[in-house]
Amino acid sequence: MFGLFRRSAPVVAKQAGAARVSVVVPLYNHAAYIGPAIESALAQGAVLRELIVIDDGSTDDSARVMRGLAARDPRIRFRAQANQGAHAAINAGLRDCTGEFVAILNSDDVYEPGRLNALALRLDAEPGADIAASGIAFMDGRGNTIANDWYAKALAFHASRDMATSLVNGNFLMSTSNFFFRRDLTERIGEFAALRYTHDLDFVLRALALKHQVSLLKEELLRYRMHDSNTISEDHSRVRSEWAASAAAYLTLLWDRPGAPEPDWDAARDMEEVLRRHDLARAVHPCMAYLRRHGGGRLDTGPLLADKAFRARLAGWV
Repeated sequence: MFGLFRRSAPVVAKQAGAARVSVVVPLYNHAAYIGPAIESALAQGAVLRELIVIDDGSTDDSARVMRGLAARDPRIRFRAQANQGAHAAINAGLRDCTGEFVAILNSDDVYEPGRLNALALRLDAEPGADIAASGIAFMDGRGNTIANDWYAKALAFHASRDMATSLVNGNFLMSTSNFFFRRDLTERIGEFAALRYTHDLDFVLRALALKHQVSLLKEELLRYRMHDSNTISEDHSRVRSEWAASAAAYLTLLWDRPGAPEPDWDAARDMEEVLRRHDLARAVHPCMAYLRRHGGGRLDTGPLLADKAFRARLAGWV
């Protein structure tokens, strides 16, 4: 009879395996936030292989704080470079990675426990997917949980649209902090382009255009910090200019790459509706014409981003 009261064995969460994930942290002027970010990465457990932190020329106390953190754990590799932008810091970190998978964590965000394990298991279960991401919870500068109505609306839009159209409408992945991908992906699609605001959007759209799948977990495994110094809160006209260029690059690469199939005309119609809704069509269409002549839909290797005269025209169109 005592067997009736025997305790059940505890449920042990499935583990993805040890030392499989490299985490890249681009650090810039986040001395107040880098501690919680690093701690959240180190707390991911055995799946974490290494934590590569690139200080992109911070002018505050970030480097000193980071050196103290690096001294506490041999998994942390820290170095600094002259300021070149988040994309350059990420690319530098990616080149140093040795893990099977790569995750990015911006220096003001925080991973929830178990994030890396869950995303590694997701890609293990979906060999046709190369990028995984999760749901997001939002916090303010002090770490207090806050709502984000824009994010909820962007997710709702995605429920009835394809991934690329949904991301151009509203980038509900939000940030490179939500990127988890196979390390060899950059060998196949290239590195992050020299964009200040939409390097994350361009990267995932390029992957989609080249037929790499993105897998989404609904669980909120990333805490995204919203504060006054968020890059996306800067000059909205410059954000729109890069938004248009990223959409144009996606469509050009999708339709014009060698061996591209007949376009999905229903998806093309949906994309055009999104561009018109956001008043971006008049910028995207001539940008596509430029890309067809120069770069073939690539912002990472093509000349558009270095062409100051064309970028000035693009800024006027948005």
